Amino acid sequence: MPGFELVVHMDDAIADRLTRLKSAITGNGASAGRPKQPATAGTAPPSAVASPANPKQEHLLRQIAGVQWYHTLDLGEGVVTPGFFDHRPVLAHYHLPESLKGMRVLDVATYNGFWAFEFERRGADEVIALDIDRVEEIDWAPAERARLTQEELKKPVGTGFEIARSILGAKVKREVLNIYDLSPARVGMFDLVFLGDLLLHLTNPVKALQNVCSVTRGSLLISEMFDPYLDRSGPEKALHYHGGHEDHVWWTFGRTTLEQMIQDAGFQHVELLDTFDLTPRGYTKSPPHALFRARK
Repeated sequence: MPGFELVVHMDDAIADRLTRLKSAITGNGASAGRPKQPATAGTAPPSAVASPANPKQEHLLRQIAGVQWYHTLDLGEGVVTPGFFDHRPVLAHYHLPESLKGMRVLDVATYNGFWAFEFERRGADEVIALDIDRVEEIDWAPAERARLTQEELKKPVGTGFEIARSILGAKVKREVLNIYDLSPARVGMFDLVFLGDLLLHLTNPVKALQNVCSVTRGSLLISEMFDPYLDRSGPEKALHYHGGHEDHVWWTFGRTTLEQMIQDAGFQHVELLDTFDLTPRGYTKSPPHALFRARK
């Protein structure tokens, strides 16, 4: 049978979008639900202190050096962690209540703890920061896991959390628990649950959402990257399967697909609150984010 060649032409806007999506997503890695940093961990972004001006600054800079910072955290004294993401400029897009007084709040996949500390700052009665403990607990593809040494698999994740909590004097409690083991029996029920940028790194995102639903008595706020071009499939709910082979990214979702997944997990009321851009440090563009609020 003779061979053939298939040539696909697309407009420049779509081609550019696909290129940006690939570069942003395949740059992810390091730990569950979080992209790896393009620069050496501990190097200071422009917003950090260039050189210590006093002993307090010097002490803080020594504490945060050598840590992989996913979150940009203001630790006071003019010291800011060199986070891969800086959520502060886009905080309004997350539609957090001004006051969380009287609420019990869960931050799923907390890593360095930006959201957990923000919930406490807003007056939550109790904040539980959930995360895995070791690299081996990441939802790796088997072939990728096999490439890691035992030393690499045993490395801790989110080490900056304890450093930041101590510096900030926060009372947030970090709970070591995989989202696949999340249940009311393990952690109880919550008035507000926050889930950010994790589903793309999970082999079973619907099961994860079902577990989140089981501990939600109030509302869920969920933020996730999406590809708007996947929503051009009409009534079909489209997603792109990556297979976990590049930095444990398994999926890219369409926005309507995400909404349907949240509903299928047990949330009857799902509302799109916002879409916005959140660009990692070292990049000029990235896929957009969607922010949903869900209630049973």
